[in-house]
Parts: sequence; structure tokens; C-alpha cells
Amino acid sequence: MKPTSLAAGAAALLCMGLAACQSPAQPAPGGPASLCRPDAAQALVGKPAVSDADARRLTGATLVRQIQPGQAVTMDFRQERVTIETDTKSGKIVRAACG
Repeated sequence: MKPTSLAAGAAALLCMGLAACQSPAQPAPGGPASLCRPDAAQALVGKPAVSDADARRLTGATLVRQIQPGQAVTMDFRQERVTIETDTKSGKIVRAACG
């Protein structure tokens, strides 16, 4: 084995070890993330599409995910997120849920 490949391997192992020591992402400064209110999210169904700012204000969520019917999304649950599904033809909200 060449000395350069040994050094490169050691450097790669060191980098992987340091990456494992990273702390998880923290909430934004100013306190913990606001939790989405499911009843408020459900109340949006049937109404015209809303802006992200309005969705945050109405539901208490800090994250907004606007999607269209059939659009692929991740299935991770985020209690501070509201997902709003809006029909592109009618412009109406067909589903809204926290998570």
C-alpha cells in the first residue's frame, strides 16, 4: 500500500468520524417552533388558496407545504408544518393537515 493512499484512507475515516459528531438542527432563535393546530388546518378545506403567510397565521404552523393533488411528498411528520393541497383548476383547498 502506498503511503499516500494510507493517508487518504485515514483522512476519510477521520472526516466520517467528525461528521457523526454533528448536533441535530436546532429550532430558529426566538423559541421553539409553533405547533400546527389541526382544527384550524381542517377549517381551510373548501376555501380559496391562501398564501404561506396566511396559512401560518391561521394555523399556528411555522412551516407551510403547498402541494397539488397527486404530487409526491415526503411522509415525515413535522408537528410545526401544515400541508395544504389545492386544486389547480378550481383554486380551492381540497385537503389541509398538520404534519
